[in-house]
Amino acid sequence: MVAWINGTLTDIHNAKVSLLSHSFGRGTAIFEVLEIVTSKNGTALVGLHQHYERFCNSARALHIPLPYSKTELIEAIVTCAKSNNVKNGLVKFFAYYDDIELTIVPLSPKVSLAIFCIDYDTLNLDVHELSKPSRACISTYKKIDPSTVPVYAKVAGNYVNSYLAQMEAKHKGFTDAILVDTNGNIAEAATANIFFVRGQSIYTPTLRSIMPGITRMIVLDIAKHDSIPAMECDIPVESINQYSEAFFSGSVNNVQPIASINNVNYKPIPGIITARIQQLLTLLLEDNHQLSEKYLYYF
Repeated sequence: MVAWINGTLTDIHNAKVSLLSHSFGRGTAIFEVLEIVTSKNGTALVGLHQHYERFCNSARALHIPLPYSKTELIEAIVTCAKSNNVKNGLVKFFAYYDDIELTIVPLSPKVSLAIFCIDYDTLNLDVHELSKPSRACISTYKKIDPSTVPVYAKVAGNYVNSYLAQMEAKHKGFTDAILVDTNGNIAEAATANIFFVRGQSIYTPTLRSIMPGITRMIVLDIAKHDSIPAMECDIPVESINQYSEAFFSGSVNNVQPIASINNVNYKPIPGIITARIQQLLTLLLEDNHQLSEKYLYYF
């Protein structure tokens, strides 16, 4: 398996960075994760343009000058994916400071770019397992306040918050953690956005304290296109028992039903609206939905 590093394909085991690099020591690497799918019309990157836009937003938030243009980055991703013969899998790409740095602000402006494209079979990963109903808990760790760091940036350091929440959930016997923001509203899971259903309508937290997920964007777009009422709003943690369904969204688990949050149970699993969103997203990824063209980039 090969990785693309600064314009060169190299064995993945040669993809290294110094332990004294700024992005390792200070957590300043920015990254994106997107899915590769194969439909009836070929192999495609999911939400490529949307992921690139978020990558640029992260770079601006961290004051990181990106070393390659959008065209160059797309060409590099396609080259790496083809070199690894990925048909159904993941792309993960990073921009990072890899020079040795001991100061809080890097002295060298040099930024590197690395791309990894890995097939699910290579990872022995069953994505259907990842989409099984979740048993979640409310974490005692609060979601990072947006006045402290740009929570919308997909930057490595922000994920210590997610790591702690998920570790706590695992130790308590749950499969997933849900973080509440500093105002007492539901924010998101460790690595996924969250939706609730009441009646025929979908509700999801506002962008104020969350990672603006690309799959979240697609779900809202699908809901609008297919006349499923959906709104972004504050969801106080004490109100979760007022909903009949809940689900996560993410680049790997896509739409994952939530069976329970603490002692609040949602039945049936999946609920009617959750199952409908799952069905519509599957159609989109199979290039059988009117929004497929917007989100699938064939190569």
